Amino acid sequence: MPRLRRPTPARSRTTSRRLDRERTSSAPDGSAVPADRPNGELPPPWGPCQPAPLLSSFMTALLERELRDLLAEQLDVLEPGLTLVRCEFALSDPPLRTRGWIDILARDRHGLWVIIELKRATSTSREALHEVAKYAELLQRDKQVAPDRIRALIVSTDWRELLVPVSNMARDWSHDLRGYELQVHDDGTLSAERVAMLPLSPEQYITPVHGIYLYASPQDRDRGWKHIRQIAAEIGAPNLLAADFERISAKDSVIAHYGLYLGVGTVEWGSTLSDSPEVDGYGAEHPAEHEALCEINARVRCIKVESAYPGVLGTLLGNSDWEITGYRGTGAFALGNGAYEERDWLQMLAGHDRGDGQFKYIGSANPRITSRWHSFVDQAMTSLGGNPEWEMLVRAWLERVAEQPGDIDVVLWIYNPCDLIQTVIYGWPDELTLWEPRIKAVARFPDGSRSVAEGRLCANSTGGAPGFHHYVHEVYRDLGSWMATRHGGTTWMTDLDLVRRLGLRYMMFEIISDRPGPPAPEDERGLWLVEDGQATRYSSHAPEFVMAWQLNTYGGKLVTLRDFLTTYRHEVNTLRIEYLGGADGRR
Repeated sequence: MPRLRRPTPARSRTTSRRLDRERTSSAPDGSAVPADRPNGELPPPWGPCQPAPLLSSFMTALLERELRDLLAEQLDVLEPGLTLVRCEFALSDPPLRTRGWIDILARDRHGLWVIIELKRATSTSREALHEVAKYAELLQRDKQVAPDRIRALIVSTDWRELLVPVSNMARDWSHDLRGYELQVHDDGTLSAERVAMLPLSPEQYITPVHGIYLYASPQDRDRGWKHIRQIAAEIGAPNLLAADFERISAKDSVIAHYGLYLGVGTVEWGSTLSDSPEVDGYGAEHPAEHEALCEINARVRCIKVESAYPGVLGTLLGNSDWEITGYRGTGAFALGNGAYEERDWLQMLAGHDRGDGQFKYIGSANPRITSRWHSFVDQAMTSLGGNPEWEMLVRAWLERVAEQPGDIDVVLWIYNPCDLIQTVIYGWPDELTLWEPRIKAVARFPDGSRSVAEGRLCANSTGGAPGFHHYVHEVYRDLGSWMATRHGGTTWMTDLDLVRRLGLRYMMFEIISDRPGPPAPEDERGLWLVEDGQATRYSSHAPEFVMAWQLNTYGGKLVTLRDFLTTYRHEVNTLRIEYLGGADGRR
């Protein structure tokens, strides 16, 4: 893949001025230069692979403070309209015991204050980010300059050590930050060109485009993996992650005992695959990766090939007959990467790290780390798609948690299948806890207190006429009708209708405690409901809680999904037998 080159902007030069004044170690306004300013030492010797920049003989004779004074007279080489306020502009904050001197403070043509930090040596250029961040803060504290009226320019004759950190800071810093490469000519004139910051590095991740390959032996699987790598490299999809899995029991019931679960990583923009046609399903958002998988599936040699998606690996892990025995990766996901551990590989393939599992998500975050927090919330909402009640309740709970001060550890575990029929036919009665929709959320606060919330599908009664079987057949005429919605991806819509007809409701229950261990009677309880289209929280410390609890329970007792299905157990058993025979496996 060709190296990304930084575009070279056109050089801007202005009419030069000659240095016709006596060099001095004082600032233009006559104030003394602080003794602790950099002394302008020359860069270290250059290595054989890093040629030295072209330095004029005039420049090598200049100290940094002399170069500063020269630039102060020619600010228009940086931007038209810049006017000098002062060189060595002093700032301090006695309560914080800190002070500093801005190399050059200027005003731009819009009246904004511009911090100009000048560096001419590699050894001192590393200090630039520290200094501009410090001076921007001190300008606000010491001189009461509004933060939206502060900018910063880093000017250097050598950008080898600056380009990467300044690019990173320029993307995320709240102030406008720009860089200029400065050249000094023998006649004492300056020219500068604006530095093009590095673009954001494209994120490499495992997409929800997955495949399963079955082999007769471990040796066949090794050869198959080598072939898959070769195909992927040829078509421009070098980033792959795979898990080895083996059949450890009930071996006679399957045609092959060794498998490879493959996840296709993101394809670089500009490859031939990036122009792939649109497709439906999981490939809709990743057409290039979908085409790569199709090409691999068409050419790979194995006993059986199946397409998959992140939820399938979760089902595989839940089956005691299969066991994951190792991982393989290429490109960005090579196992020698060093940054990832085995749990990270599993999270990627299961879709838990990005919410790609659609109906299952496991993640943690701290609201004070805002960049991760926003992604965390978005990924949780992705897994709650198709369940508007839980989506509103979880979002409201997260917002309430994030309002509390300090560092907060928040953990979410979500299973949101949006398919009550699937829950019944695969989970009833012994494995219901594995298949029923459920949310577990914990927030631990700095003072030791915690909020523990649980989402459940519940009813406000134990059931009644006309019965479970009747309502199911109102929504799904037969097994074929249910299967059609599953293949068409619309089960969540019909499931909402079924849940409503049965009198079931998605709720959240919260306990806030200031001590470890099991809940105590005096701990605050919270009941979270969607009412009038918005999330509502009832606290046990408020009188409205009792009424809300009575309205959403049966005689004050919470009716869980198991309680509800137990009431209709004969009809549930009949439906389970009817549907299970024709279902398409545990998906």
